[in-house]
Amino acid sequence: MSFPRVPLGEIFDIARGGSPRPIDAYITDASDGVNWISIKDASNSSKYIKKTKKKILQSGALKSRRVKPGDFLLTNSMSFGRPYILQTDGCIHDGWLVLSGDERIVDQDFFYHVLGSDHTYRQFSSIAAGAVVKNLNTTLVKTVLVPLPPLSEQRRIAAILDKADALRAQRRTAIAKLDELLQSVFVEMFGDPVTNPKGWPIRKIADLLDSVKYGSSDKATQEGEIPILRMNNLTYSGQIELSELKYITAKQADEKYLVEPGDILFNRTNSKELVGKTAVYEGPIPMAYAGYLVRGRVNQSNAPEYISAFLNSVWGKAILRNMCKNIVGMANINAREFGTIELPVPPSELQRKFQHYVRAVRAQKQRMQEGAKKLDELFASLQQRAFSGKL
Repeated sequence: MSFPRVPLGEIFDIARGGSPRPIDAYITDASDGVNWISIKDASNSSKYIKKTKKKILQSGALKSRRVKPGDFLLTNSMSFGRPYILQTDGCIHDGWLVLSGDERIVDQDFFYHVLGSDHTYRQFSSIAAGAVVKNLNTTLVKTVLVPLPPLSEQRRIAAILDKADALRAQRRTAIAKLDELLQSVFVEMFGDPVTNPKGWPIRKIADLLDSVKYGSSDKATQEGEIPILRMNNLTYSGQIELSELKYITAKQADEKYLVEPGDILFNRTNSKELVGKTAVYEGPIPMAYAGYLVRGRVNQSNAPEYISAFLNSVWGKAILRNMCKNIVGMANINAREFGTIELPVPPSELQRKFQHYVRAVRAQKQRMQEGAKKLDELFASLQQRAFSGKL
């Protein structure tokens, strides 16, 4: 059995949000304020938006767009096309599209899967306007074709996909717990860095390094021989993510811009929330690093995993937030300032013990991530079968 493909505009009323300006003039704590739904109220781990952090004045709501529980919201720029189901009412800014459907023909859970599917995303991507920042145009979104089974079939398919999606969520949760485990082990082995209960000597990071270097300022492209690590390749939790790599030529890849296994990479310029992201390069392929990163080469007496764990801890991130300088909307911590950060320094053998533990956990995490990738592929295949009437 195949299902008809119907334009979204025939199933949903679709509109773009709007913002009263300047928005700060309309933010309020008043009891009669209207929920102001921001991208910050959405979570990658949930399909629902249940509450908001801010409210706007009634006068601001008149210049915005009202939405209600049960509506779908789509992110409208940057990571465009991500769907959420509203469980609150309020107003939305122009970074959102709202899709309002008739519950007599629309099952929420089914269309959440449809809107978030690879097939729908590819259509969104092909119609996205803007050369630099992609965004969605309501007129074009209305033309995107989606399956429209009978309501009873929508519910049956949604139940199957929900169960499969729950398995993926469980795997993601298990992976996240490995990061929490490392944080717990850090505190157990070394104590709270603020109070330093074990009495470790306090040193500057520069004392633990053989060298500190800025990265390459050469323009990276999609082509080239040598991959180059940029600030987006460092995760907030302290790992190196190798998706969306860019490249430089072998001629550009001066030896001083190459990283070796065990080098620390420090993100010196970013938003205030993200500046100071730190990760240890583990190899094995040759890579360069870009100018917004600082490379710290650790001396033989210390373990890079210990330094990175300290900087990625809640204590380390608090230090980084307090010391960064704002420059044209970005926060900055230069190489010299990076070297002045003070931290407790445990004995070398204890750092090495932590290093071995980190590497074992990272290896386990990589295996679990590979398993999660396979689950994602199977889920995409299941969706394709479901939406084509073959489930």
